[in-house]
Amino acid sequence: MSEVILKNVCKIYDGGNKVVTDANFKVEDKEFVVLVGPSGCGKTTTLRMIAGLEEISSGEIFIDGKLVNNLPPKDRDIAMVFQNYALYPHMSVYENMAFGLKLKKVDKKEIDVRVKEAAKILSLEEYLNRKPKALSGGQRQRVAVGRAIVRKPKVFLFDEPLSNLDAKLRVQMRTEISKLHKQLGATMIYVTHDQTEAMTMGDRIVIMKDGIVNQVDTPLNLYNKPVNQFVAGFIGSPAMNFLSGTISEKSDLTFTSDKSELTFNFSSEQKSYLKEYIGQEVVIGIRPEDLSIEKTNIKSIEQECVLDVIEPMGNETFIYFEIEKVQFIARVKPLGDIKVGGKIKLYIDPEKIYLFDKKTGNHLFKNS
Repeated sequence: MSEVILKNVCKIYDGGNKVVTDANFKVEDKEFVVLVGPSGCGKTTTLRMIAGLEEISSGEIFIDGKLVNNLPPKDRDIAMVFQNYALYPHMSVYENMAFGLKLKKVDKKEIDVRVKEAAKILSLEEYLNRKPKALSGGQRQRVAVGRAIVRKPKVFLFDEPLSNLDAKLRVQMRTEISKLHKQLGATMIYVTHDQTEAMTMGDRIVIMKDGIVNQVDTPLNLYNKPVNQFVAGFIGSPAMNFLSGTISEKSDLTFTSDKSELTFNFSSEQKSYLKEYIGQEVVIGIRPEDLSIEKTNIKSIEQECVLDVIEPMGNETFIYFEIEKVQFIARVKPLGDIKVGGKIKLYIDPEKIYLFDKKTGNHLFKNS
């Protein structure tokens, strides 16, 4: 069982700079877990602590049920694929893939079998005699992955492996890595700052911010049930729109921003919960795809807006506008002849609005 468990793992550098704070999560055997978050959130440091390339300041890391805090990288039975490939330029593809096994003094025949097997999986058979400089970026990345495969480790670790590739090749390579995971049935932990990569590749996703794990869940649950405003804004492309205001009690519970009043039909249970927020600031969240140019719900709230920017994307259009000097974006059907500066009516489905505590950022509930 090649599971990985982090218990209260912290990393503090000299001078008291806390990079990772109390990281707690478990990667199941054969699971593909993605660590994602903005630059500097601690995701790569967390991966390097699992690998043994960074010492942990406190906490415990277990691999396959074994405490590895004090084990060097070579004894953890992991293989790491780096962002910059880290290939030896003077060696052929075959030699690069075989090098780690030679250091372990694996039998030559076994090395040959493993290298050719990995080359077949990765479609590298015709490139085995070439040097890295004769390969494309995608081919070099496959060689780096092949070097990891031949070792048959308990856990594969990927540190932003696709960030040096162009957009088209990134899409192709993330598909290949996902296929590889299913083919090998291996435990994989993958670091990226790209939430699209995370959503399309991960069985589960660990979202980090400022060294803190905010939520660990499936892609669908992260999208539909974010625990706080940060997760809600980070997951989804384009990002969720936010507008601050207060809850007031008139004929019904009402959200009031600077110049507008939006009345939602809350359930009795939700109204009871929101009583304590009357007069307090909250934040509503609306995903761009939940703003519509057609009335999809009889309870929909109408909002007239002036178009600042129009971005035709083929089968859909991104439109930018302001609500009370806050920039909003909607993801709608193609608009036809409507131009920048024109007015348009948009409809907000109240059942698809999210509510967050202004002070803590915590998700109150989705109004549904």
